[in-house]
Amino acid sequence: MREERMAAVEAAINELQKQVANPQPTNWLQQITGSFKDEPAFEDVLAYGRAIRQGDESV
Repeated sequence: MREERMAAVEAAINELQKQVANPQPTNWLQQITGSFKDEPAFEDVLAYGRAIRQGDESV
């Protein structure tokens, strides 16, 4: 039992070392694109941003 746990830990460490040695480039924009599509307040946020860019003083 102890040997199995040790082997699992060693395998996990090896996998982490591979990931650290060869990091995959990530595009943060692709990771978040669409993540707010079902958020009801997102349309409000877009409207506020649009109003601010257009110089709407009432915001």
